[in-house]
Amino acid sequence: MNLLDLKLFLAIANTGSFSRAAALEGLTQSAASKRILQLELGLGQRLFSRNGRGAALTQAGQFLVNHAQALVRDADQLPQLLRGALAKPGGVVRMAVQASISWPLVQYLHPTLERLHPDIRLQLVEAPTRQVAEWVQENRIDLGVLSDWGSDKLPQTEPLFSSRLLLVGPAGDALCLRARIRFAQLSQIPLIVSPMPNGARVLLEAQAKDAGRPISVMMEVHSVHLIKKMVHDAWGYTVALSHSVHEEIQRGQLSATPIVAPAMSQRFYITRSNQYKASSATDAVAELIRHWAQTQNRPKTKQPARRPASPARGTQRQARPGAG
Repeated sequence: MNLLDLKLFLAIANTGSFSRAAALEGLTQSAASKRILQLELGLGQRLFSRNGRGAALTQAGQFLVNHAQALVRDADQLPQLLRGALAKPGGVVRMAVQASISWPLVQYLHPTLERLHPDIRLQLVEAPTRQVAEWVQENRIDLGVLSDWGSDKLPQTEPLFSSRLLLVGPAGDALCLRARIRFAQLSQIPLIVSPMPNGARVLLEAQAKDAGRPISVMMEVHSVHLIKKMVHDAWGYTVALSHSVHEEIQRGQLSATPIVAPAMSQRFYITRSNQYKASSATDAVAELIRHWAQTQNRPKTKQPARRPASPARGTQRQARPGAG
C-alpha cells in the first residue's frame, strides 16, 4: 500500500467512477483497476462493488475513506512543515461555520488574512452544528465555529460569544420598530424559519412547549440567505440572531426588535480536531477568530428611534447542546 494508491482510491470514492478517477490521476482505466485490485488484495477486503453505473463503496471502503483522507492530508502537510512553515504560517486551513454567523465572520477573516497571513488559504463550508461537530470528530476539518455542543464530544472547544434572538421583519415594519416583543406574541406572527434541528428553532420550540403556546410557522427554509430575502419582501417574519441580520439592519433592508419574557440567546464556540497537532496556519486562523469574537459582545442592532416602553422581565435562556 502507498499514498498514490490511497489517493486513487479516494478519487474513485469521490467520483463513483474508475474512468473519471483514472483521468484525474493521469492513468488509464486498466492501470487504475489493477492498482485498486492490488490494494484490495493487500487489505484483504473488497473496497468497491462495480456495476454498470459506476463504482460504489463497500462497507470496508466506507470505513477506509476517513482514515485514507487523514493519511493523505498529513502526508501533504509534510513539505509545509519541512519548509519551516511554523515561522511563517501558510497552507490550507479547512473550516466549517454555522450558516447563521458565516458572513460576519468571513467578512472579517478574509481581508485580515490577506493583510497578516497572505500565505494561508481557507477552504470554507457552511453547515449545521451537528455536521460541523461530526466533521471535527472525523478529522475532516481543521476548525469549526458552531453553537452549543457537548464538550464531552468535542474536548478542544472554547466559548466565543453569545448572540441574542430577535424578531426580524421588513424595513420600517411597525411590529419590529417596537422597543421589544414578548415571546407569547410569536404565536400570532407568521414566521419563516429553518427546519429542526436548527439552533434558533430548537430554542423557540423548547420555549413554546414550556409556555404552552406554539409558534406560528408559515414556511420552513434551509437557507439563511433566502429567509432574509423573503422577509425583506414582506412574505413574513423570522427569528434570527442579532449577528446574522446586523448588516441588513444597518443598511435599512430589515428591521428587528428583541424578544423578551424570556430573552433568548445562542452561544457560539470554536472547536478543532484533537486527532493531530494543529499547523501554525490553523493556530493563526483560530487566533483571528478569537480576536473577532472579542468585538462581538457589544450591542449590534442600532435602528431608528423606538417608542419608549417599560422594561420587560424575562430570564436569559441558552440554546441546548446538540442544536444547529
